[in-house]
Amino acid sequence: MQALRIAAAASILIVAAGAVVAQECDEEVLFEVYDGTIEIIHSQALYNCCCAIDFDVIQEGFAIDVAEWEELEGGGCDCLCCFDMRVAVAGLDPGDYTITIWKHSEYGGTEMLGPWIVTVTGTSLPSLTAEYTPCVNTSAGEFRETWGTIKALYQ
Repeated sequence: MQALRIAAAASILIVAAGAVVAQECDEEVLFEVYDGTIEIIHSQALYNCCCAIDFDVIQEGFAIDVAEWEELEGGGCDCLCCFDMRVAVAGLDPGDYTITIWKHSEYGGTEMLGPWIVTVTGTSLPSLTAEYTPCVNTSAGEFRETWGTIKALYQ
């Protein structure tokens, strides 16, 4: 009887976890442009809940490619979350830039977002910043009933 109660409690926890990760991300790319700078905002991008996001930014002339990819921590979790990313490229010459984002994930493979044309005016000193905010308040569930799910709840 004790084993039955434990199994039932685990099932309830897993079902409740599934309800938490059942929402979808509303992925969006926005740009803020000011004096020689383009800030690329990639909001609610779907990645594994237990990952870090790495960036690579390549500028060739008036083309900027941003590659983002997930680095799974501890093998990842059995859930997907919405992440917000910001990349700011400064020191750009005035003109029209073609922006492309390359999104790499274990779940979705490689996906190209864009291209977009963004017009830069003014000048600034060269710099590059990239950051992300993990697991926004919504999640999406490629969900399996494993201990990785429970692990994700505590991350």
